[in-house]
Amino acid sequence: MTRREPVGRPARTARPGISRRRSWDVGSARPPERRSPAVIRLAQIPLRPLVTAIARPVWIGREHLPERGGAILAGNHMGPFDALAYGHLLQASGIAPRFLAKGSLFDVPVLGALLRASGQVPVHRGSRDGRDALASARESLERGEIMMVFPEGTYTRDPEEWPMQARTGAARLALSTGAPLVPVAAWGSRRAWPVGRALPRPVPRRTLTMRIGAPIPALRGPGETEHAAAQRLTEQLMAAIAALLGETRGEEPPAVLHDPRRDPVRPEAGHRLDAEDRAVLRDAAAAASLRTEALEQARTAHTTGAGR
Repeated sequence: MTRREPVGRPARTARPGISRRRSWDVGSARPPERRSPAVIRLAQIPLRPLVTAIARPVWIGREHLPERGGAILAGNHMGPFDALAYGHLLQASGIAPRFLAKGSLFDVPVLGALLRASGQVPVHRGSRDGRDALASARESLERGEIMMVFPEGTYTRDPEEWPMQARTGAARLALSTGAPLVPVAAWGSRRAWPVGRALPRPVPRRTLTMRIGAPIPALRGPGETEHAAAQRLTEQLMAAIAALLGETRGEEPPAVLHDPRRDPVRPEAGHRLDAEDRAVLRDAAAAASLRTEALEQARTAHTTGAGR
């Protein structure tokens, strides 16, 4: 299948209509619910140029990011560079980057203090009521903040690097608060920082395309239970993310997304990985990376040949 070049221009400091002051969160340029904590405002000074140096950002569809009010930004998860990439997108777009994080991480010395100081939101797993697990997230959304989530819960293990089937947490959170789900698809982060590497790979400099789709209202259908609505919304959300990724890649996404529950190794399930498990994950990630590199080279050769 012929692949198309990603559409879009290199990202600027701020999207059209957002001033540099709002992008960099200077003074009162942002409304209170979009302001970042002081630690984020200081950290962005070295981090934003560093992230851009590692991967050239292309941002498409930023008009879909709500100017005011709560929303859940839900993106595919490719690798360790994603947190920086999504955080850069949000901060440069005038929005405080707030991610859901495991509640246990907030109990780790130093790390917990940094997470709290940077405004990250804990998920209290293991609570008696499943709703209590997302209590802090609901409070954040009710204040009109934007929450960043990875619905898959882990890096994609699809052999062709498409999104996987996801958990219903983001949809349940949207249904309980009325906040819309905003799908976003990232492509290129795994090339910039391959899974299994301790550090990113800045040379050659890659393009990292992030495409944002129209918000999905979190509404229950007539007679629909909350569980059924959460499942339907989750499927709709992941289909939207896959379609956005397909636009960037110039390919049709699979009709049925990869089901991670069928995988023999499931690190997101919480069990400790032995050496064999780690080798399986490392080899799968390397094989997927090689396939993508080959497709990229074929696309480049095709484009070059067509231009002659």
